[in-house]
Amino acid sequence: AVVSTQSTGLVRTLIRYLIKMTEPKPRCYPSASRNEGPILEVLKQFLGRSDKIKVFEVAAGTGQHAKAFASHFSCASWEPTEFDESLLNDIKLHCKNMKNVKTPQKVDISKNLEEWEYTPQYVSKYDVGLCINMIHISPIECTHGLFANMSKLLAFGGLLFTYGPYAVDGVISPQSNVDFHNSLKSRDPSWGLRDIRFLKKISKDNGLKLEMVVDMPSNNKTLVFRRLPPSSESDKLLLTLPNGNGLD
Repeated sequence: AVVSTQSTGLVRTLIRYLIKMTEPKPRCYPSASRNEGPILEVLKQFLGRSDKIKVFEVAAGTGQHAKAFASHFSCASWEPTEFDESLLNDIKLHCKNMKNVKTPQKVDISKNLEEWEYTPQYVSKYDVGLCINMIHISPIECTHGLFANMSKLLAFGGLLFTYGPYAVDGVISPQSNVDFHNSLKSRDPSWGLRDIRFLKKISKDNGLKLEMVVDMPSNNKTLVFRRLPPSSESDKLLLTLPNGNGLD
C-alpha cells in the first residue's frame, strides 16, 4: 500500500511536470526586462501604489511591462493594447491570472479612436496613458495618432508617459543613438528618433503639455505629458513635480 501510494504520487508529479513543460511560454524582449525597473521608478514618482487608477497602454509588446507595473500598482485597472496581433497571446500569457489586467486588444494608434475595432471602457476618464518604445519604431502617423487619441482618452489632468530615445533641439546624441537612428531609417524610412521639440508642439496641438523630461539609462528618456483642461481652467491646475528636468 505504501509503495502504491508513493508510485501514485510520483505519477502525479510527473504529469504536473509534463503539463508545465508543454504549456506555451510568452516571448520576452531583453530590452523590456532591462528597462522595466527604471521606468517603474519614474511612475512611482507620480502614482501611488494603492491608487485606483485607470491605465491605457499603447504598443504593449509582449506584455512584460503590463505584468510588472500592474503587479506593483495592484489597485490599478490596466488596459494593454497592441497593433501586432501575434503579440496579443504573449500579453495574455504574461498577465495570466492578473485580475487587474484587462484582455489585450488590437489597436492601430494611427487611426482615430472612432475607427478602432473596439471601444475602450473609460474614454475621457483614463488617469494614465503609457507608450514605451513605439515612437521611434513606427511611422510618424502613429505619433500623431498617439497624441490625438490620448486627448480623447485621458481625463483632464491625466498623464501620458512615453519612453525611448529622442533627439533634442535637432541634435541626436551620443553616437550610439545616431547609429541607431540611421539603422532604423535603413530598415524603414518612416522610422527614426523624433525630436522632443516636435513632440512638445504636437502635444500642445492636442491639448497636452510636456511637463518633464527624465534622463534614463542607455541614453533613453521618459517624457511626461499632462492633458490640460479647457484654457479657461488651465491656470487652476496646480502641479508639484518631483526633481527632474522640468520644462516651461
